[in-house]
Amino acid sequence: MNQQDKYILEEIRKDNTIPFETLFQDYYPVLCHFGERYGLSFHVAEDLVQDLFVRLWENRKSIVITTSIKSYLFQSTRNLCLNYLKHDEVQKKFRDYTLHVHTDRFYNDAIIEEELNYAIYQAIENLPPQCREILKLSRFGGKSHDEIAAKMRITKKTINNQLGKAFKLIRKYLVDNEILIFCFLILF
Repeated sequence: MNQQDKYILEEIRKDNTIPFETLFQDYYPVLCHFGERYGLSFHVAEDLVQDLFVRLWENRKSIVITTSIKSYLFQSTRNLCLNYLKHDEVQKKFRDYTLHVHTDRFYNDAIIEEELNYAIYQAIENLPPQCREILKLSRFGGKSHDEIAAKMRITKKTINNQLGKAFKLIRKYLVDNEILIFCFLILF
């Protein structure tokens, strides 16, 4: 390290902003263009070089530079660019991986949901007629027990009994056809 570099570092360590500002003005644009050589956008290179100068100022009391300041700045910029690219590549791989996993999972979940819905539809269609009608009015038609009782001329107790029977028969159909076991194994 030459005498001028030693003097500049000593002054910066004494909190003298003038030599620091001079370094910044002299090297900032050059280092930004240097960062672009690594395939970074000028904006990203600017951010990295700004970070370099911020760290230099924040660590001015303890920083050890054995080469010239110019070499230090270029080497640090190079390292920051390479680290950025490495980090960016890791992020890109992670994004690609999660997109792939989520797409596959979404596709698989959609197939399972479709198969389960079809199995439930089949189970409902196999219910006794009165049981099926009450279930459809209650669950799909949004009708209250009072409305169903009035429409079908039956008691609310009959409605409750028929709904309980419907759910029991649907569950039995799904178990007998191994639909629930299949869904459980696929999902867990």
